[in-house]
This record gives sequence, C-alpha cells and structure tokens, in this order.
Amino acid sequence: MKKVGISFLVVLLLLGLFWFVKNRNLGQQKPVIAVLKIASHPAIDAACDGFCEAFTAGTGDQYAFVVKNADGSVANAQTIAQSLTSRPDVVGFVAFGTPAAQALVQKESVRPIFVTAVTYPEKSGILQNNVAGISDYFDLKDLVVFAHKLVPGASQIGILYNPGSEVACEEMLEIEDACRVKGLTPIRIAGVTEADILGALKSNLRKIDLCVAPTDNTIASVMSALAAQCKEARVPMIVADKTLVSAGPAAGLGMDYYQLGFDLGLAATRVFLGECTAVEIGIVRAEPAIALNQPVIKELSSAVAFDKDFSQE
Repeated sequence: MKKVGISFLVVLLLLGLFWFVKNRNLGQQKPVIAVLKIASHPAIDAACDGFCEAFTAGTGDQYAFVVKNADGSVANAQTIAQSLTSRPDVVGFVAFGTPAAQALVQKESVRPIFVTAVTYPEKSGILQNNVAGISDYFDLKDLVVFAHKLVPGASQIGILYNPGSEVACEEMLEIEDACRVKGLTPIRIAGVTEADILGALKSNLRKIDLCVAPTDNTIASVMSALAAQCKEARVPMIVADKTLVSAGPAAGLGMDYYQLGFDLGLAATRVFLGECTAVEIGIVRAEPAIALNQPVIKELSSAVAFDKDFSQE
C-alpha cells in the first residue's frame, strides 16, 4: 500500500510540475505584431516579407507575427481590424494597402501602426500620432514619359483602373492628363472586379497600342492574366509597380515593394527599441526605379518598335 501511495504522489507531483511549466510558458509568450494585408499579390507579399525580415533581424526575434489577409474586401479589412485591435497581446500593427491602413487607424489610436503601399496618406485620413510609414506615391507623369520613351511610336494609350477606388480614379486622371500633354490619346479601361478588368482589357486591345496600369490591388491580383492578354495581342504593358514586372508586363516604373517593406521594418525597429516615436518618423516617400522584362520585350520586338538603346539598359 505504501508503494501505491508513493507512486500516486509521484504521479501527482509530475502532473503538478507539468501544469506549472505549461502555464509558465504560456505566460512567457512573445508579444505580437499584427499584420493586415488588404490583399495577397506579389507587391504586397514582397512588402510583408521585407518588413518581417528587417524587423526580426532588428529586434532579435523577440516578437511573434499574426498575418491576416482581407482578400481585397474593405468590409473584411474592417472586421479583421476590429478583431486585431481588441487583442491585448498585440503591441503594434502593420498595414499594407490604403484600406487596411484606414481600417486599423479607425480602431486604434495608441499602439503604433506602420503603413506602406499607401499612395495618398494625407487624403486617406490615416495621419495620426501613432502612425508611421512609407508612401508609394510618385508622379505618374514620369510613368507616361517612361512608357512613351520605351515605345515612342505608341499613340493610343490604354489606362487600366478601378472606378470603385478613389485612389485609382485619381491616378487614372493623372495619367490621362500626362498623355494629353504629350499629344497621346488616352483610352480608359475600367473594371471594379477582377473579371471586369480582364473583360474590359480584352474588348479594348484592338483600340490601343500601349497599355499602362497604375497601382491598384484589383489590377495587381490578376496581373499575370492581364499581361498575358497584352502579350498575345502584341501590346506592350507598362506598370507603375516595379515588383509586378515579374508577373509578365514588358516594363515598370515604380517601387521595389520588398525594399519598402524592409525599410518600414527598420523604422518599426527604431520605435520598438525606444529610439523614436511613430509620429517622429511620420510618413515619408520613396524613389521609383525602372524594371525591364527583357524576355517579353524580345518576344514583342517583332511587332513593337521599342527604343533600342533604352530597352536594352
């Protein structure tokens, strides 16, 4: 009986020790950085990867990440933001895309929010004391100048845009004005959904000899299909996003979104190391860069007169 009693006590002690260790470990879980992406596509995914890499390297892997994707839906972004901001273990937030940033800013005014892939931060209403970030805005006149320099014989310029997005509409008007200044004819190609924009491009391909696409989540989500349509029709596609060139467009002028995310991660590291506050960083702008898709340019060169010197840089 004594042996049975001792064995029973040993089991109880082991169970108690297990319970103690388990609960102590639960109490030592890492604080959380909550990430909200408005959608998943190459640019935003690259920015997210860059942020996580830089922040983890800078803080010594002291934080855990929770990454949520709104799948292009503003309503989803708002619901996710409500859920994330109600969590006491979250010590900071990251937003990729204007609707994601707006959703988080509406719910949180104390803990830091880091944003990028936001084109018009002032007009978007996201500027408050706990927000820091990097805008992806650049003058879209430069996109038109670049596109016309690459394809100097083009005159009918198709402009892809989402009329359901205020930012996309503003960008379309900027491109339209820049085309007229250069004596080019702009042709609007509108679509609210992914299927809409694919159908609109298909029906307009015979009317255009060059296609340009500003930054937009709906367009970016189907970039491979859009680029494939353009290539089949022998219409060069130029995008305002360097990252998306890998999806098939002939060229791009825009941001390296991985680098945007990486630089945002460095900024967030400074805040969490106590070197500065989010408001002291504020919203800054990055410089665009050129990306050429040489295989696509080569494939189209039999039908398209690219500027030889410029297209081979």
